[in-house]
Amino acid sequence: MTTPATCSAPRVTNKYSTFNWTAATTLRYATPISSPLRLTTTYAPAFATASTLLPSNVTTTSYSLNRNAVTVQDGTYGQGAYARLWESISYNTTIPFTTTMSPTPVASSELVFPPALYTPCPSSAGSCLDCYKFPADFIWGVAGSAFQIEGGLTFAGRGPSDVDTYGALPNIADFANAEVSDMAYFLYKQDIARLAAIGVPYYSFSISWTRILPFGNTSTPVNEPGLAHYDDVINTCIAYGVTPIVTLQHNDFPLSLNIGAPEYPDAFLNYAKQVMTHYGDRVKYWVTLNEPNLAIGLPYGSAGYDAVTNVLMAHAKVYHWYKEVLKGTGFVTLKFANNLALPLDSTNPADIRAAQRYQDYILGMMANPIFLGAQYPEEMLNTTNLNLTALTSEQMGYINGTADFWSFDPYTAQYATSAPGGIDACAADPTNPYYPICVINTNVQKDGWLMGQASYAYAYLAPQYVRQQLGYVWNTFRPSGILIAEFGFNPWAEYTKPVVDQLYDLERTLYYQGFLRETLKAMYEDGVNVLGTLAWSVLDNDEFVSYTQQYGMQHVNRTDGEFTRSFKRSIFDYVDFFHQYVAS
Repeated sequence: MTTPATCSAPRVTNKYSTFNWTAATTLRYATPISSPLRLTTTYAPAFATASTLLPSNVTTTSYSLNRNAVTVQDGTYGQGAYARLWESISYNTTIPFTTTMSPTPVASSELVFPPALYTPCPSSAGSCLDCYKFPADFIWGVAGSAFQIEGGLTFAGRGPSDVDTYGALPNIADFANAEVSDMAYFLYKQDIARLAAIGVPYYSFSISWTRILPFGNTSTPVNEPGLAHYDDVINTCIAYGVTPIVTLQHNDFPLSLNIGAPEYPDAFLNYAKQVMTHYGDRVKYWVTLNEPNLAIGLPYGSAGYDAVTNVLMAHAKVYHWYKEVLKGTGFVTLKFANNLALPLDSTNPADIRAAQRYQDYILGMMANPIFLGAQYPEEMLNTTNLNLTALTSEQMGYINGTADFWSFDPYTAQYATSAPGGIDACAADPTNPYYPICVINTNVQKDGWLMGQASYAYAYLAPQYVRQQLGYVWNTFRPSGILIAEFGFNPWAEYTKPVVDQLYDLERTLYYQGFLRETLKAMYEDGVNVLGTLAWSVLDNDEFVSYTQQYGMQHVNRTDGEFTRSFKRSIFDYVDFFHQYVAS
């Protein structure tokens, strides 16, 4: 047997030398991405050709909100009808801009890197992890959504959406309202220029359904200013070298159209046709629906489980039309919400079942049909009075395979245990406060410790669970690849700090770096095909009634009249991480 070698500590030698003042940091500037984006192919026919696929009786118009016109009777889709759409929704704020603002060059002083983070071992020392690299074609960038950053809800003919009621008058809870938000509707050129200047190559954003079709239904006129706006957003991305990723619906479906209504699938398809024919030649990546699983049945959701099939059919119709009629060659998916449920006690069968049941409700109900061609989970179908009808074989065949890759928003993980009295008793009792999921979620471990540093909402700095999150999806639903379409961290009460402190958002940097390092391990050590990551979010936004839940990698000054943006350290570190860990 070989005796292990012993290691003796080097001897400390005390000595004097000459003291010198030495700067602890060096001046570094962000590297912009090259522009314009050179499209070597088109992903669908140009609109001049694709327009023949649209209904021939569609009319285009433009609306201007005049609240005094509610009594005007000028037809089903006249200015009076448009005013009546907004009759029940008004705000206590006014927008400070009335036209698109021209971009200005990003000052070099804004592109200076923050001080380097302390590390006991320089990267050049080398380690196994330093050898792991994302592939050269890895998709990485930032994300935002129309309702949360655009503002101008009543501007240029946009119709009301279901989430426009957040913060509307009477505003008893003093909720923030998105009529102002970040004014990105007017400042998008500057926002895209800023992303290019700091070196972000992908930007995921959503289109507001009711900016395109104010009334939302299949017979509504098309709003010309809305079409022109998003056409220019996409062209601006391309001009600055930024690749656009477009979401059709990010929680903001038309106010008058419930997702459980029979007409919803065809209305959504009608909207998608307008958008995809106009922009399909330049957009490679399409997301039909954002986190539709959160709109179904969960405590914070708006629709019952009877809407699941409706939503799946709406998505599938768009997928089939894009591939089979438009003949698009880009990629189409939808993205799920999922904070992975882990058994509170991994040796307890009841907790294991609780974790799996939660995953069935949050992912299985939509992912089973789309990725596996399988029925809704038995845990759901066996729940008393859930009002969920099993899919027919014809429906499963139509829905199966209607996503080109997996896309989801895995912000964090959580623990699961069964409701008091057990899952079966709860699932049989619709009056049980934990019905229908019948699972209790917590971020407190069995030993009493939090799983990680808490944010100001639900995210936790707990990178130790990233690989399980990715592994669960990869091995359960077996997609071709996984896009992490949102992930982010909002430090505790960040909004209360002085701006200079908000900009030095170390916890957010630690969150991203830990998450990304574990993602590399999942790829190299677990065999998971991760296609990309998109950080949430591009700006401190309206987090659905709140400006205090700050996920942004840029600060927004809402009091200077100009909505000035400022980079936080996290976006520098995020960009820097990929410069180091993406293969050249």
